[in-house]
Amino acid sequence: MKKALIFLWILLMQTSLFAQFNPDQNMDSSIHTILVHPEGRPRDLPIIGLNDPTALTVSFDDFNFSYQNYFYSIELVDDQWQSVPLTPFEYTTGFAQNKINTFNISSIAFQPYYHYQFNLPNPQCKPTKAGNYILKVFKDGDPSKIIFTRRFYVVNSLVGVFGSVQEPFDGAISRTHQKIQLSLDVKQLSFFQPDQIKVVVIQNRRLNDAKVITEPSFIRGNNMEYNSDRDLVFPGGNEARWLDLQSLRLRSDRVQQIDVVDGLTRVIVKPDFSKSQTPYFTFNDLNGAFIISNTESLQSEFQNDYAKVHFTYKPPNGIPYVGEKLYLIGDITQNKLNKESLMQFNVLKGVYEKTMLLKQGYYSYHYILRDIEKPIPMDDYKETEGDHWETENSYTIFVYYTAPGARYPMIAGFSTINSRQNW
Repeated sequence: MKKALIFLWILLMQTSLFAQFNPDQNMDSSIHTILVHPEGRPRDLPIIGLNDPTALTVSFDDFNFSYQNYFYSIELVDDQWQSVPLTPFEYTTGFAQNKINTFNISSIAFQPYYHYQFNLPNPQCKPTKAGNYILKVFKDGDPSKIIFTRRFYVVNSLVGVFGSVQEPFDGAISRTHQKIQLSLDVKQLSFFQPDQIKVVVIQNRRLNDAKVITEPSFIRGNNMEYNSDRDLVFPGGNEARWLDLQSLRLRSDRVQQIDVVDGLTRVIVKPDFSKSQTPYFTFNDLNGAFIISNTESLQSEFQNDYAKVHFTYKPPNGIPYVGEKLYLIGDITQNKLNKESLMQFNVLKGVYEKTMLLKQGYYSYHYILRDIEKPIPMDDYKETEGDHWETENSYTIFVYYTAPGARYPMIAGFSTINSRQNW
């Protein structure tokens, strides 16, 4: 029995190797609309407290349209999303792998699919340590047959986190960017040293562009202050663009055309243009998130249909950006700058284009421009969306703490702040 458990642990560790650099991967083209979020809060990052009764809801759609034996496991990793020298039995209670038993078959939709869903933690699987985790979903109880992975976070609130959004002191960016000012209360940490703390700040849900700071500006007793005018500065950007796909029969304001081709709905979105020269105005957006919903049925999870959605962005004078790449970002593309989010320039039409397969819902997104040779994240929105100090942005703050003798950094503090809190 002991040898079998060791062998299983080795398999689980091996399957985590590819996740060391990207903890959110899709390995199967039949899998769509993968969601991991706190129960009842689809716009929030997948964060739970160590002893919090709130669970994460995990769901996805399978276009194979036949029942599959799907299982899942979780792995504790470090702050770089790399494996730690612990077995699953040291950071979970329950079983190393668990079967997904809850599913629904799609109805009404042109596109057939199976919708799978489960909550985590549950009696069969519960994390017992705070830190970064990777959820792995695989077929037939075989950890080598992974179909997707997703990150999530477990927090043990030992550090008090207090933050606010301020105008940068630098006059060149004071009206276009936002600075995060932080104070940490570390009195609950034993044998504390400043170099044991690392702070990660995420604007909205752009995990890949998180800012990391390892040194405080100064320390006052049990408080660590972070007030540098350079470390935690983010472009203000603009309120997100939106697309309402809750109905595939009636055209919303942003939809130009809807038709059905070869049994699948096609949606043409009205062209987008640069907003860099337009005045700022307040708009209650989703900050790049989306919500799966519809206006025509009761069960959005398995009655929503899918559509091929065609996005168009027209650059000034119909001329492509030289030496730069244009990306469509938001949860719609997992905020990743890769081929899945890259817009392609159509020379004949003088526009950038991208077609995506999306489930009915309400989507928000941005366009960002990155220099190919000298990428500057601080200028992401400058030419496409414009940057405004007034823009409503949400910031997520994680405090990682490596205790003396610990084999991995735990998440000892967490908070979310909003730029509108200062108004």
